[in-house]
Amino acid sequence: MGAGCDKEIEVSVPTRYSYKTIMVKCGSTSPSGEPWQCEVCEEKNAGRNWRQEAIEAGETWGEDDY
Repeated sequence: MGAGCDKEIEVSVPTRYSYKTIMVKCGSTSPSGEPWQCEVCEEKNAGRNWRQEAIEAGETWGEDDY
């Protein structure tokens, strides 16, 4: 099951001194590693442990990433 529906959503990202708004697809990975989601997908995936699912799928991170 994917993280999102691919609908275009508006998100805020930090800049050097403030924030700017950009358009991304629902389900795209945010800088924190969590998916950006529309309200519908966010509700549908509430409580989902993305990190654990990635580990079970064989993804690995460096020691400093945890």
